[in-house]
Amino acid sequence: MSEKKTDLRVLKTRDNIRRAYLELLRTHTAKEITVTQICRLARINRGTFYLHYPDTHALLDSIVGDLVEELSVVIRKYPPQELKDNPFPVIYEAFSTFARHADFLPFLQENGNPEFLERLKSLLNEMLLTEWLPMHSEQKPEDYPYINAFIVSGTIEVFRVWLQNGMRKSTHDLAALIERLALEGIH
Repeated sequence: MSEKKTDLRVLKTRDNIRRAYLELLRTHTAKEITVTQICRLARINRGTFYLHYPDTHALLDSIVGDLVEELSVVIRKYPPQELKDNPFPVIYEAFSTFARHADFLPFLQENGNPEFLERLKSLLNEMLLTEWLPMHSEQKPEDYPYINAFIVSGTIEVFRVWLQNGMRKSTHDLAALIERLALEGIH
């Protein structure tokens, strides 16, 4: 029983540290945020912070890693054959995941971590090159890197514009737009 209490306290403390960091990220860049600022806002001492994270970069990396892992679970949930002619479900669910993190995602992207979009690109690249493009036999394998770059960069840029515009467009409409562009291009 005591073990569950400890685990719950650890989870609560980590959550408190993360919330403090994300709050600071609203007004500071990731490089400007210090352990002292986080501890003050989270009302913990530095020793407690260091029990959970070696530094602020590791904390940010953990937050980004959790979000990328959440997206990875979404992407891997759908068999590639199911998405060949209808990628809407995975696009919709991925943008819905982003929407659930609307309270901090814009700040993470703007002030935080240039690696965030790179990790997202890497995840999409892997899925497209290894699973989705090979199913499209009408495409030449030597063209895969170009097709992949076009789709991934376009999707990432749509994501960036969506964030810059305050995530006002619905996830449904955004997913439908990306699906149409990916499958049909601009007509």
